[in-house]
Amino acid sequence: MTRFFESIANFFEYVAANATLLLNYTLQHLRIGMLAVICGIILGVPLGLFIARFKGVKKPIMGISSVIQAIPSLAFMGLLIPMIGIGDKTAIVIIAMYALLPIIRNTYTGLTNIDENIMEAARGIGMTNRQVLFKVQLPLALPVIMAGIRVAAVNSIGTATIAAFIGGGGLGKQIYAGIQIINVNMILSGAIPACLLALLIDFLFGLIEKSVVPISLQISGTAISKDRIARLKHHRKRVLTVACLAITFLVGSVVYDSIDWDSSPSITIGTTEYIEERIVAELYAQVIEDRTGIRVEQNNAMGDGLVVWQALQSNEINAVPAYTGTYYATRLELPIYPGLTAEDTYNGVSDGLAEYGITAAGQLGPNNQYVFAVKPEIAERYNLEKVSDLIPYASRWVVGCSQSFYAREQDGLFPVCEEYGMSFKEALTFGAAPMYLALENGDVDVIVTFRTDGLLQKYDLVLLEDDKGFFPPYVLFFMLNDAVLADYPEVYDACMELQFAVTDEEMQDMNYRGAQDGDLPYDIAHDFLLEKGLLSE
Repeated sequence: MTRFFESIANFFEYVAANATLLLNYTLQHLRIGMLAVICGIILGVPLGLFIARFKGVKKPIMGISSVIQAIPSLAFMGLLIPMIGIGDKTAIVIIAMYALLPIIRNTYTGLTNIDENIMEAARGIGMTNRQVLFKVQLPLALPVIMAGIRVAAVNSIGTATIAAFIGGGGLGKQIYAGIQIINVNMILSGAIPACLLALLIDFLFGLIEKSVVPISLQISGTAISKDRIARLKHHRKRVLTVACLAITFLVGSVVYDSIDWDSSPSITIGTTEYIEERIVAELYAQVIEDRTGIRVEQNNAMGDGLVVWQALQSNEINAVPAYTGTYYATRLELPIYPGLTAEDTYNGVSDGLAEYGITAAGQLGPNNQYVFAVKPEIAERYNLEKVSDLIPYASRWVVGCSQSFYAREQDGLFPVCEEYGMSFKEALTFGAAPMYLALENGDVDVIVTFRTDGLLQKYDLVLLEDDKGFFPPYVLFFMLNDAVLADYPEVYDACMELQFAVTDEEMQDMNYRGAQDGDLPYDIAHDFLLEKGLLSE
């Protein structure tokens, strides 16, 4: 019980220390979800009206909406990123598409389930089709329409976490980053506000739903005082006014964000969610700001290296920390071979990137090479020292790795198994930290991790030698878009000051601070740069 209360205290301490950041994420999350709902209403309600009027198109429109609802969000992101780009706007479009089905369906249902006698009476007194729609059908259908919008709004708040995968904002960034390092406080500080937001939105839309219902439907009109009717009308007007102000604020926030209020020179660094990349981004950001005075913004937790690569090519971000082996084998698809040196890898990457209008701006130093790792007792029991020693046991063992490593065509799981002539019983894919837990719990027998991973210090694993020299070097390096270098050539010189400034051991120590201690990347990088005399402070 004492441990439980300590955990609660630690959680509130974490929230208090990061209150500004969490508030910012919460507002971003709310804005993304609600703008998506507004877009869904703008598109969904007219479509519902259309299929209610022309029933012949009901099946294709409802069918398309159902198919959209069934498309996995990750696949949706892959389809839309090349067309729209990264960031909040893509997330809003995706979530709005998911909001369409309940809005269209409820609009159609509300309009088509009105008593036919009422419709005949309206036409009998000489109402036109337009008058019937706006004075009879829509008022009577509003409760059902609002019920669909209410469902869409709650779902949109929950779905808004996907924005973190494509460089957007919101609480998903906090949740996703926490999952990668198994930081319960980070996960809960993102999940709990997201849950509370969903409950709040459900409550508020419930009020709006009740307010838009015609007063004649809310009360039986036999013995109703004029004062009560006046109060109901006043309450309705007040709720709808607040709702309109909220919509105006959300739309205005988009306009506000689209304007660059700070005219000072700036560049943007993009990274995935991994703690190492975020720390490295901070190292370069602080040195660039210190040497050049150029403001550096960061777009962290972009979800996937391919998203970062596409954003760099389209100039949505200007700089990226990356790994030479990854870009050599996966992005540029250059041929790998045993014994490939770090110098050859970097030179090949540098030449290949130039064709895309991107400049390699030096190597930081750490070689974050892929490595097979096992628990010490397993290594001792089976006399495991190198990857070749796995061959007799692989067919009975389960291997754990990242999804990207599993899918890599030149330097991934299947190519390395083919090189060593082995095949595992099963392969399970994980995020960074969950893979270690799977190994600790016995869910997998061996994992493929990185040499500079900070969690290696915590779990004290045995790293197996790549005795065939299959894996190329994965040295951390920095890339700059040539469009930025044309405007700010001094940024390149600042980046080159970090050439081989960090050792493997130092990188692992910094990663450990982020993964195990939960220190912020800014603080980790700042402490290191001050210690090495790389900042002027």
